[in-house]
Amino acid sequence: MIAPQPFYSDRGTPMNIKLLCQVLGEAGNSLDLLVFPTGRDIGLKNVRIIRLPNIFRVTSIPIGPSRIKLAYDILLIAFTLFLCLTKRYDAIHGVEEGGFLAVFLSRLLGKASVFDMDSSISHQLEYSGFIANPFLLRLVSRFEAWSIRRSSAVVAVCSALSHQALSSAPNANIVTIEDIPTPGVERFNPELVEELLKKYNLQQDRRVVYTGNLEPYQGIDLLLAAWKMFLAEKKNGASYKLILVGGATERVGFYEKVVKNDGIAAAVCFVGARPLEEMGAWMALGDVLVSPRSEGENTPLKIYSYMASGRPLVATRRKTHTQVLDDTTAFLAEPEPVQFGKAIYDAFNNPALAKKKGEAAKLKVEKNYSYPAFKEKLLEVYSSFVPT
Repeated sequence: MIAPQPFYSDRGTPMNIKLLCQVLGEAGNSLDLLVFPTGRDIGLKNVRIIRLPNIFRVTSIPIGPSRIKLAYDILLIAFTLFLCLTKRYDAIHGVEEGGFLAVFLSRLLGKASVFDMDSSISHQLEYSGFIANPFLLRLVSRFEAWSIRRSSAVVAVCSALSHQALSSAPNANIVTIEDIPTPGVERFNPELVEELLKKYNLQQDRRVVYTGNLEPYQGIDLLLAAWKMFLAEKKNGASYKLILVGGATERVGFYEKVVKNDGIAAAVCFVGARPLEEMGAWMALGDVLVSPRSEGENTPLKIYSYMASGRPLVATRRKTHTQVLDDTTAFLAEPEPVQFGKAIYDAFNNPALAKKKGEAAKLKVEKNYSYPAFKEKLLEVYSSFVPT
């Protein structure tokens, strides 16, 4: 499995990779997992983690396209080629840009391949601004389409990516395998909730919680603009606090300056990156959970955990959310500050409806997005080309 990610780290794609490896390894398959040099070691049954050498001596690799990631991608090619020429693999599974390499080598060596779409690389390069040249973007898009057509199977994490793959290759073997909630998110420690409330002085506030990184595609600017409007409109005299859980130190510093300049710093609490084990508690202390995602079409991993928590959810009315959520399970709003702020207001001021939507979301995630469902779909994909 070619996974150009820091592994392991508590963020979306590495968490999905861990789940993939866990299912395949526990089913009796032996895996070599090739990853970037950063991340922490974890134990997975029948999985050997192979790290690229840290020749650039980095301590972290940022989310999304970057020059340092491109440099390690080049090194990844050499290591992948060596492994595939010296090992007798039944299949080569590539995640994101690793999918290009997996399909190319599988065609060269006569092996099965899985193109794993956690996102669309061509779209990601475009909206991140990493590549602005139209010719290069078209070239990446065509290579992506070629890889989809030539793979033994395409695994997409949401219906939007499945439809994109289908438009490139109508006859391809395309399977949608959605993410699942973070294990244990619904079983939070009440004592930890109380500890966090006291530590951050949140006891007297009505609380809106966002979890995740603070990169531009997440819609943090939209959220803060909506929050400023919400604070200006509220009339019940209550104290409200927006709590942002996650984000690299430099991003937190950037947005602390933004809220200070906007005059809303007293109503915003940045807690920075927190361990995965705390996420259930942070969601539990939120009266409302928010996902203001403004770019991309893949559903954020946190959405499934939000749903499992049973808390009212406010999200942008974009494909990234609506392929999982609808008006019965969330307060959906156009990706615009006034509308998003109004949705937060509605979630607070219609408690009966908020409770109904939260319960419906929890029921839906339990029924459709569970570990057994994920396992069944993945093993069915592999059963067609891996010997048993």
